[in-house]
Amino acid sequence: MTTIISRSFVNILTTVLFTLSMSLARAENTSGEDAVKAASVDFFSSVSQRNLTAVASYLDTEGFTEFVAESDKLLQLDANAFAGLFKSGAQIDLRLVDVQIKATGDAAIVTGTRVGAITKPGATVVEGKSLITMVWFKKDNAWLLKHIHLSPMITSK
Repeated sequence: MTTIISRSFVNILTTVLFTLSMSLARAENTSGEDAVKAASVDFFSSVSQRNLTAVASYLDTEGFTEFVAESDKLLQLDANAFAGLFKSGAQIDLRLVDVQIKATGDAAIVTGTRVGAITKPGATVVEGKSLITMVWFKKDNAWLLKHIHLSPMITSK
């Protein structure tokens, strides 16, 4: 009888521990998703504010790649590229909305809509909307941006 009680207790304990570990895993993933969402929104806010220190905190030395429909090549953007943009006098107003996150461990994919524009000095601002996909990797407890893909939204008139 002691063996039956012990086995039942072990089975119950195993079930409780398994359930607890799954709950913790979901909580860690949620906090990871929250952190990536905050980083994604802050990245564009920091670009708009010309805050190079904040922008650089989301980049490793290689920066990230970016694909935009207007270019026939994959762009490589690092902190120096943003320093040049900030010194150019361009008007910058970028925001990220409709953000969705899919995080797994040390990787995350962010989708949403980038709203706003980067406008050359003296030109008229034409705000646009682009569907966006961002790829982030976690390194040394920091989320780093590795790739952006932008597709302009076409609006019918």
